[in-house]
Amino acid sequence: MRDFATYRDAAFAAIRSLDHEVVSAEDFPASTTSSRVACLQGVREADLVILILGERYGWSGTQSGLSPTHEEFHEAVRDGKVIPFVQTGVNFEAAQQRFVEEVENYDTGMHRGRKFLTEEDLRNEVTRAINRYQLSAATTPVDVEAMVEKARQLIPQEERGMVRMIGPLLHLAVVGGPAQTILRPSEIEDQQKVDAIVADLSTATGYFSYRRRTVPRFDQGALIIEQENGAAFSIDETGAMLLSVPVEEATGHLKPLIEEHVAAAIGKGLTFADSMLEKFDRTQRLTRTVVAADIGTSAAFGWRTRSQQAANPDSMQIAMGRNAPGAVMLNPPDRTRMALRADRTQMIEDLLALLRRNYGS
Repeated sequence: MRDFATYRDAAFAAIRSLDHEVVSAEDFPASTTSSRVACLQGVREADLVILILGERYGWSGTQSGLSPTHEEFHEAVRDGKVIPFVQTGVNFEAAQQRFVEEVENYDTGMHRGRKFLTEEDLRNEVTRAINRYQLSAATTPVDVEAMVEKARQLIPQEERGMVRMIGPLLHLAVVGGPAQTILRPSEIEDQQKVDAIVADLSTATGYFSYRRRTVPRFDQGALIIEQENGAAFSIDETGAMLLSVPVEEATGHLKPLIEEHVAAAIGKGLTFADSMLEKFDRTQRLTRTVVAADIGTSAAFGWRTRSQQAANPDSMQIAMGRNAPGAVMLNPPDRTRMALRADRTQMIEDLLALLRRNYGS
């Protein structure tokens, strides 16, 4: 707590100058709970967390092996309410260098902080950052019900009895709010932007095959990019996206959905959606997201893990005659935009569990 005192005082002065209340660990009342629990609770209750990083990492004797500041960052980043400030002109300790790199990776999806050298630099940058945050928050209220409905509408409906001559597809709808124009009509049709998206889809972080022909088209104000194997990406003027990600097919005569393959497809879809939001909405106008997921399964039957399929690839029990169960969503359905990155692992696990309930044998 004694480290960095003059810099912390500069940040406090900036916050108070804007008529906000500063909550620091020193202000917590005496309690039977541990200081760690009290600090993490304070982070959860805060409207905004200012993270200031200097050269030292600090004490790391916690159960997690992380410094208290590092633990508090992980707690704050879940809600996308942390603004980081990193000191320049210093030599970071090894652990602090790793922490700074982690923060800067997350910072591509958060409200931007700044570098600083002196206390005065920090005070000015904190003031500007809080002002930007307040402006971004003073927008149209988020209509979660409308976001949920739009996400459901984006998911393609399987036609009963129709058999597609392609493998299974994960359909992932990502809708941001509050509703507003993120891409102008002229931007959606800009060929350079279209080419850039096609290039992104064909990289290692995308999910298109560079060997297949890619066909862009426009439909009802949305850009739609497709390949003949069913892989597709669409985005409209509000930034709402539908990602149709091929799911790797199982080996053997029977073709059940393989759990690990579905998880990989979810991860690819969430990662790419996050990168597209970062590309087209860098100023964080969209603050919340709703994600819906479903699987086009006309070419797959049943659900197995990879090990189950390897043990018995040519025989399994299949529940017949079930109607298509429909898209799944998290509960509650809306998440902070930052959750696409900070909580991606948990989102993959939860969406996978919900899909398993729908498509398991």
